[in-house]
Amino acid sequence: MNQKEKLNILKDFLKIKSVSTQDQYLSQMNEARSFLVKFLKGGGFDTKILKGKRHNAVFAERILNAKFPTILIYGHYDVQPAEPLNEWKTNPFEPKVINGILYARGSTDDKGQIMAQILAVKSVIKENKNLKLNFKFLIEGEEEIGSLSIDILAKKYAKTLLRCNYIVVSDSEMIKKGQPCIDSSLRGLIYTEVFLKIGNNDLHSGQFGGAVENPAILLSHLISKLKDQNNIILIPDFYKDIVNPTKNEIKDYKKVKITAQKIKDDGKVFAVGGGEKLFNLNERLWSRPTLDVNGLTSGYQGEGSKTIIPCRASAKISMRLVPNQDPEKIYAAFEKYVTTLVPKSVELKIVNHSHALPYKAPTQNPVFEIAKKALKDAFHKEALFTGVGGSIGFVPIMTKALGVPCLMIGFGLPDDGAHAPNEHFHIDNFLNGIKAMMNFYKMLGNYVS
Repeated sequence: MNQKEKLNILKDFLKIKSVSTQDQYLSQMNEARSFLVKFLKGGGFDTKILKGKRHNAVFAERILNAKFPTILIYGHYDVQPAEPLNEWKTNPFEPKVINGILYARGSTDDKGQIMAQILAVKSVIKENKNLKLNFKFLIEGEEEIGSLSIDILAKKYAKTLLRCNYIVVSDSEMIKKGQPCIDSSLRGLIYTEVFLKIGNNDLHSGQFGGAVENPAILLSHLISKLKDQNNIILIPDFYKDIVNPTKNEIKDYKKVKITAQKIKDDGKVFAVGGGEKLFNLNERLWSRPTLDVNGLTSGYQGEGSKTIIPCRASAKISMRLVPNQDPEKIYAAFEKYVTTLVPKSVELKIVNHSHALPYKAPTQNPVFEIAKKALKDAFHKEALFTGVGGSIGFVPIMTKALGVPCLMIGFGLPDDGAHAPNEHFHIDNFLNGIKAMMNFYKMLGNYVS
């Protein structure tokens, strides 16, 4: 298969509007699963659909010999909504190549990366008839809505379908173009929503102003008490169980030069801030927890003015957690603390939408050195161990259930626009990712044989 054919397969995959959070795309979610099943079957894989809470997962396996080590490769076929559409330079579901970069929703997160894995496996099997490895794929459709079914799948299939010796995940990024990385840690996540309500309808701000509570103002006060002026999170016992990075991890961090200017360039923002001032940028991104407001809703949002006191206000609030922080314990502390910040006369509702555990990889395992060699051969540069500021719900759940190491090797870039308008994937990274993983599987097959 030549480069053009590989790219065309990815483009066909990207054309499918597999948005998991919106019901209007349910048929497209089914189409994405059918696409994967057909493509994997064409490579000699046995496939199976695994039932999910909202969207089913695709499982595929090719067992050459039950005595051979088995690789389980994870990815997801669902994507984020494309809105706001007016901020896209191209149609998000009509993939377009501009100056060696492929623009489309899901191109880097995660369709481009999981397709690189599939193509690498199909190619390495075809070119190495005596490869002593078995391969499995688990490609879910709920990653962008919190991996709702992964815990269930882990409990149900850990000793059967999903049993393996190694897990490989490509759903993250390199620190910069040309610099391969292996992720050594993930932050966990709690995603909450706080609702305040003072009554059943909005009120005239002249008639009732000064006599009733304003939920938008109450919510503003509440949010202001979640962090202090130094961005220290004020939830009691929030930092209690944190494990600090090891000396080796700090040494690895120092090899990765993250500057304020890089943050501004990657994020296309005007200033750097928001984190704990006592820690450097690497630590703030990878080994320190955070709290952020993701959305605010209250009152009149239309054109012009409308003088009201809104009856409701709400905020979406997320927390990124680091290894040894328990999402359930942190949520309980958050809920208890928020309750103390709201007058008893105001109706308060707190929803825990989703959570993910943090994770730390066993980088001392020999498989990580094999991966570093494979990446160096493809990218001609020594691979670095880096942390991931985001969460991949699958990883901590499945590694615990299966008791095996997980290699997180991403081929995206920090400025690829994942979750944002104009998401894109460098074609060089796509092709080098295929080459790197082919190298890795060949080396691993030789190591274990």
